[in-house]
Amino acid sequence: MSKSFSMNTVLRRTPFKVLRWFLQDVGIDLGFDWEKMHSYDLPKVIAAYDLVPAEQKAQAEAIVREIVALADQEGIAAISEAAKLYGLSYLDLIFKAHPSAYLQAIWVWTEHREVFTKAQKLLQVNRASFFRKRTGLPTGKIPVTDERLNKLKTELQKFFGEKQNRGQVCTVETFERDDGRYCVVAYPDDHPIPYLEHNHESILVPIMVKPVFEVVFEVNSNEGTLALSAKLEKTVKEELENLFIRTIYEIEPPPLIKPNYDIEKLKDSKFVLATEPGDCLRAEISHMDLLWKDITSVSSFGVQKKGNIFCPINTLLRKEKRNLNDAEVRQVTIRFHFKPKRGRRAGVLCVELTPHQMVIRCKDAMRVETMLKYLKKWEVSQ
Repeated sequence: MSKSFSMNTVLRRTPFKVLRWFLQDVGIDLGFDWEKMHSYDLPKVIAAYDLVPAEQKAQAEAIVREIVALADQEGIAAISEAAKLYGLSYLDLIFKAHPSAYLQAIWVWTEHREVFTKAQKLLQVNRASFFRKRTGLPTGKIPVTDERLNKLKTELQKFFGEKQNRGQVCTVETFERDDGRYCVVAYPDDHPIPYLEHNHESILVPIMVKPVFEVVFEVNSNEGTLALSAKLEKTVKEELENLFIRTIYEIEPPPLIKPNYDIEKLKDSKFVLATEPGDCLRAEISHMDLLWKDITSVSSFGVQKKGNIFCPINTLLRKEKRNLNDAEVRQVTIRFHFKPKRGRRAGVLCVELTPHQMVIRCKDAMRVETMLKYLKKWEVSQ
């Protein structure tokens, strides 16, 4: 959901010098001598902006919407990462001098447009929900060349064209990240979507828009893994994994090894989901499905905030005179409560685990990384 904003609020929050650059870049001239303007002249600026033609206002406000979308913790992290890709390490010093996320975002838009555009794409990648990790790939330097990327683009056009009648045009971009990670992002054309809009005579007319959809391939060269993110069916994702491996690595896809998650230990009420004080979070089991071996039936248990999953489980054991050893854990949900700390807001992350699958209900990469750390620490995952 897009963030709401008021253009008058934007005018009030933006320093005159930056506001001058912004208005000049979007082609709006309010007729002021900005060198002689002061903060108490803000009512004049707002009144002059109100007289700007509607078409110019719409263009400026569309850009402001993009700026506001990056004006938060996730957006600034994406800007910082994009700045490193362009060798602009000095941006960190500027950001310390201007702690407002909005001022940081609008300054980058006015001064480093290419960094801003790259950050928009990185933010989308950071919010991606990945399907799984495909293991068994070669480690070391990733064989990404222009020739192989062009071939990947052609193969994706062919793949989506034959299977779904879309993707006739496709753009492929790459992002080299930290810790040996490398993202290849494809933007194929989607099916046309009909909209209505007002023309210059204020008459509603139909228009057709052909948006793109994202397919994100994230390779970890240190681990030899591939993760894929796309809003597609499971079987289609599996085909895309194989297509990527054959095209970029030029090898046959290695056998699919299902991950193993030791969730059986979580049915022990004495097992503690211990966390480190510095991470400012707590973890709890919020849902558990138990498969009873003797009657092959499944019992589901769930709790609300701060609930203890073993209260309803023990109630059932007493009521039906059952033994927990006669059940195996079919599925479990672990809920992480992140407390607020510097640079991070409070929030909740939920991860669903079966013996061979993980589903993460969160798009914050930093929180996901913390969650994965604890799954390994508890020896739930390898």
